[in-house]
Amino acid sequence: MEIRNRLFPYPVLCEDTDDYVEGEFYVDAKLVEQGENDILVQFDMHLNNIGLQNLINTGKAEYVIHIECSNTAFRTVIRTFSNTEQYRIMNSRVNGDINLLGMIVSKVKIGHYTNSTLNVDYEDITLNLDKASILAYDNMNPIHIAKNYEELAEKDSIFSVVKQMRIDQNEHNAIKFKLDSDKIKILVDDDLYNSYITYKGNSAMQPMMSSLLVMPALTFMMEVLRAEGVDDYTADYWFIKMEKYYALHGKSFIDDVIYGDDMISEVIQEMLQLPIGKTLLSIPEILGE
Repeated sequence: MEIRNRLFPYPVLCEDTDDYVEGEFYVDAKLVEQGENDILVQFDMHLNNIGLQNLINTGKAEYVIHIECSNTAFRTVIRTFSNTEQYRIMNSRVNGDINLLGMIVSKVKIGHYTNSTLNVDYEDITLNLDKASILAYDNMNPIHIAKNYEELAEKDSIFSVVKQMRIDQNEHNAIKFKLDSDKIKILVDDDLYNSYITYKGNSAMQPMMSSLLVMPALTFMMEVLRAEGVDDYTADYWFIKMEKYYALHGKSFIDDVIYGDDMISEVIQEMLQLPIGKTLLSIPEILGE
């Protein structure tokens, strides 16, 4: 949800109007932590306007944060008088971009509203504000939630499974990997490709898909980056996506992951949230037992 090109019959503090000659309102949002079951988001409200701050201090207005994820149809609203607020969201409720809108909204009718920083255009106008009037707003930057690289293998993928033709139909080629400017490519024989297409949408097969295809692809990527360095790859789409993913978790993809102290096998298992164990545990479901 965003407010764009909307006309209000009363003054609103925002970047889109000059209703106020001084003051500002904006909200900072940051991902504090991302656990196995939920994420914790913190909102820091910044208001520089004495008149609006007095309305909040006296309970006549409040901060409102509208949260929406179009990929999952999740939508909720946070209301608070505090300048700092934390909110937990279940991982299952969101995926991809979370769109945010910060507002100051009146809780009661406000008659004869005045503010010392109003534009002179409002000098001779009597302002009566209804309950639930938007007094200020900030179209905030979205937060991107990438749960793990298993999900990145689906929508907005950094991986691409590509069919390679066999010269001799009686022999299979080894699965190969390639770092392109946009994707990490996984090259498989035509019959393996057909099998992949058949089962990739099966949720029970996802851990196995990660173990068999994505895990060795990421291992290849890490081996190349540690051996050749990162200079030739920093502008590639998949590299940028991984940098953003680790930045959201408070880590540097280059310093902490590529040139970190952990073994490559440990790094890849952490990326995919322990896919080998998930594969073994999913065997009964796959076999229908």
